[in-house]
Amino acid sequence: MKTSRCPTKTTHLNGAFTLIELLVVIAIIAILAGLLLPALAKAKEKGKSARCLSNQRQIGLSVMMYSQDFDDYLPYGYAYTWPGQADLYWWQDLVRPYIDSEEIYTCPSMNPHMEYTYRRPRGLPNPLIRDYIANAQGGAYAASGQPDWVGARGPFINNYKNPSRHLSDVADASGTIAIFDGFRSAEIWRLEQVDAWHNAGFGPAFVGNSPELKIPTGHVHKRHNNGFNAIFTDGHANLIKDSTLGMWTNRSGD
Repeated sequence: MKTSRCPTKTTHLNGAFTLIELLVVIAIIAILAGLLLPALAKAKEKGKSARCLSNQRQIGLSVMMYSQDFDDYLPYGYAYTWPGQADLYWWQDLVRPYIDSEEIYTCPSMNPHMEYTYRRPRGLPNPLIRDYIANAQGGAYAASGQPDWVGARGPFINNYKNPSRHLSDVADASGTIAIFDGFRSAEIWRLEQVDAWHNAGFGPAFVGNSPELKIPTGHVHKRHNNGFNAIFTDGHANLIKDSTLGMWTNRSGD
């Protein structure tokens, strides 16, 4: 009497995966991707931050060269031509003769780039890329209730027929932010518009003349893994996570 042989239930047809095995593999791949992608994104951003920092170091050098050539004067934050304020030059235009490439003004992490077209002089790049902003603020306003910071100015001066500032007049050049990662094309004109205002516990930083609850960093853009690059008035540049109010003033010891 012959007995028949039946395949066991665990036998695979043609060596194929079962549906359950495929789902397990897919789940494992998804978990690994979830673990690796943030790390890869962070590493990619670190590379962009390094390129941005290189840009800023070249800009810092150009500001130092400008100062040497113009009797120790820093460039203006911006300056109109007179009479009639026909054209508007920014610090980027003033130091451009010392810059090798227009791309240096462009932060690789900024998207979209900040473009500025108002009263651009003929023959100069239009739009002007303003991913980086100069610190030309005039201290805190008395209405903010912080008298210690009223008149605690930044290193740059904007030209309303004003003379520029001597580099040697900046009491703490190595500790004073001159140019930084920004995300609005306009300049800063008050100390309340920087992240240090929020860091000091004074409430959210301002956008314009009012606090911005959604963006407590004001005009500072922390686009490099929650930090921002900044050029100091002596020309060096660093990545900063959280600035202090004293970094934004040309006073020493604050």
